[in-house]
Amino acid sequence: MVDKSEIQEPTPIEGHKVAKFLQKISGQPSSYINKEDYIFGKTLGAGSFGVVRQARRISTGEDVAVKILLKKALQGNEVHLQMLYDELSILQRLHHPHIVAFKDWFESKDKFYIVTQLATGGELFDRILARGKFTENDAVKIIYQLLDAVKYIHSQNVVHRDLKPENILYVNNSDNSDLVIADFGIAKQLKNNDDMIFKAAGSLGYVAPEVLTVNGHGKACDIWSLGVITYTLLSGYSAFIAESVEGFLEECTSSTYPVTFHRPYWDKISDEAKKFILSALTIEPEERPTAEQLLSHPWITSTMSHDADLLPSVREGFDARKKFREAVEIVKLNNRIKKLRETYCVGDETESDIELNSGQTSLQSLVNATNKLNLSSDSKSTMSEEQKRKLKSTLTQNTFAQLVVAAANNKEKLKQYDNELERKQSETP
Repeated sequence: MVDKSEIQEPTPIEGHKVAKFLQKISGQPSSYINKEDYIFGKTLGAGSFGVVRQARRISTGEDVAVKILLKKALQGNEVHLQMLYDELSILQRLHHPHIVAFKDWFESKDKFYIVTQLATGGELFDRILARGKFTENDAVKIIYQLLDAVKYIHSQNVVHRDLKPENILYVNNSDNSDLVIADFGIAKQLKNNDDMIFKAAGSLGYVAPEVLTVNGHGKACDIWSLGVITYTLLSGYSAFIAESVEGFLEECTSSTYPVTFHRPYWDKISDEAKKFILSALTIEPEERPTAEQLLSHPWITSTMSHDADLLPSVREGFDARKKFREAVEIVKLNNRIKKLRETYCVGDETESDIELNSGQTSLQSLVNATNKLNLSSDSKSTMSEEQKRKLKSTLTQNTFAQLVVAAANNKEKLKQYDNELERKQSETP
């Protein structure tokens, strides 16, 4: 287990004497002076404990990504604080062309700042959809880079635990851009090659079955995730459709193989690719190949050309998957607003203010609902200590602001989704 004392402390920049003096009397940590070296730009994303912003590092002229975490949201929660220390420690020791590069970290009285390489080329699947053609040969190049990165991560006794398309980014917009694996927020440093982790973490649909059991998991869980990514990369649709842990475990163990290669979607795809996927998706983690072994798999090493264009069927699958994800996010946002309203709010709001209408909602309705979450002084005075504690935690984590940010970031997508639903409904007799 990593603690803060094991993390390499940031070196304060040579700042202006007046700035250092003001920082000292304000009680800011010594590394806070490093913030003077950054010009912050747009928000790239929001999470439970903070945001990610683009920034320009003045001393180098480099554009970077800065994850900003609220200390109050982490303090008192040892699990999440430990995750921060783990992420910092892991990022500082990993150096590989296909892993997002660590740049710097510093802190203020109320925030942690983690600075990493800025990958501007977009997410893996978004770039594939923008192509004019996508073949098995293209997929091999992608998976080779990911295997090379995972081989290195595992050689450092690190397990990523959250490999999924959203965490695989292109460095830039060029056609030959490298890929990097990002988001080591739930990664773990193992004590040795055979060390096990017993706390479940990951994303359902990409997580390995052993992660969801009490038997422990290790490096092999990343190989399973790569197998799922490869399946989706070649077909455009998800390997697993279960929406619960129980359903997923049943789905991947009820047949001879954990996945099915449906016709006609897999007709153009080689047997080598299917064997590669089945190898990575071996149910027993002890029997699952390592990243190094998969780098020698015939599908990766073969010189045979598989140049059939998979993009039409892949795009069809991706589009359906993307719309489903957007609909799920709408529901999540709406449910969070409802839960907060029911727990803490008073006023004359009606259920229709925030209720979904046939699975549809809009940015403005989300903003209106958020703005109507009012707290009266009377309600505060009648709260129990437990309620007050929950309220403080909720407000500390900037839940309201993040709801609006999340909705705003998806404004155009939500509009397009609503418009398409309305069009389809109007065409239905």
